[in-house]
Amino acid sequence: MTIATSKAGFRELLASSPFRRFFVSRAVSLIGDAAVPTALALSMTELGYSSGWLGGMLAAAILPKVAFLVFGGIIADRVAKRPLMVASSISCGMAQLITVALLVTGANLWWALACQGIYGMCVAAGHPATFGYLPHCVERHQLGAANALIGGWTGGAALLGPAVTAAFSAMGEPAWALAFDGASFLLAAALLHGLPRGAADVDENSQGGVSALRDGWQAMRELPWLLRMTVVDSTILLLVSAPFMVLGPGLVTQRMSANVWALLMLLFAAGELVGSLVSGKLPLRRPILAAALSLLALGLPPLCLAAGAGLAPLSVAQVLAGASVGAYGVLVSTVVQESVPREHLAKVGALSSIGSFAFLPVGYVMAPLLASLAGPTPLLWAAAAWTVVSVGVLSADQRLRGFRGHRED
Repeated sequence: MTIATSKAGFRELLASSPFRRFFVSRAVSLIGDAAVPTALALSMTELGYSSGWLGGMLAAAILPKVAFLVFGGIIADRVAKRPLMVASSISCGMAQLITVALLVTGANLWWALACQGIYGMCVAAGHPATFGYLPHCVERHQLGAANALIGGWTGGAALLGPAVTAAFSAMGEPAWALAFDGASFLLAAALLHGLPRGAADVDENSQGGVSALRDGWQAMRELPWLLRMTVVDSTILLLVSAPFMVLGPGLVTQRMSANVWALLMLLFAAGELVGSLVSGKLPLRRPILAAALSLLALGLPPLCLAAGAGLAPLSVAQVLAGASVGAYGVLVSTVVQESVPREHLAKVGALSSIGSFAFLPVGYVMAPLLASLAGPTPLLWAAAAWTVVSVGVLSADQRLRGFRGHRED
């Protein structure tokens, strides 16, 4: 018997009005989010600000998100999720619109940094609710296909987002792409109107505050493989993804051209789209083992760069790496949503996200420092090697190898 996720079709899902509207809401918001990094980079450059200010703007949104995500998880398990998602989307949209107004009017940039910090806090409040809401608008056997559609669109949005920014840039004002993001949040909130509230999933014995956090941690410990995967995720982002993202643009531009790096990012997004859609339909008996093994592909891009490979091998590596990220996200999210009690789902999702991404900003800072000492090539060789070590650590866990997920009778 295979896991339940393979038996739900995309057409069946999209025929359901609650999921269709939830999916469209997420799709609109994801396009706006995908436009932001490029929009900030082009806007800050056009306004004459240094790369330090750009890094500050990006960090201003990421750090509050990491810091407050766990509190968002606690809240999302104790209140109705749809109103929380609506409030988060409206707040995020207003923060982005105010940021645009500050940038285009030449106001003090510290106010824009503050807006991005508020934006990060609002994302932290809404993201766990979004993760925990999915089981409220689809049947259990549909979770795999639902995650596949959302994950696939995440890759599709990554393709469309930079194109949106490019269009605004061609019209002379890339900052307006941030306004597009703000408007997408407001539209996403409107699309959620009338959907199931996603009632609070609270255990009658549970408490708030530290006790709720402890309950989430205990629920996460019930899935020992998830703890191990979260730790491995954090090391891969720190030692593999961050060095490639920081050192890759310079090496690719030096060896080929700046346009090649943009192409590689698009290929990664295309791979993520395909990997997400395909993985949700595969009848996998051991979905978590398959997810762990898929991470091997993340070592291919740094390996190709370290070996001085040309455009064709790098392109294939990026597609495979994107496919691995898409498949990994769909498979792990589906199993977690099937396995964790609803009253702890948002907290577990938040804890896992924090554990995975907490060290990514550190990697962005460490990579250029280490490269200045040892050179970029040894660092990329080490990144590729660490990917193999990480997958080996995961595969050595007998509980992970033997986990078969939930089945249908």
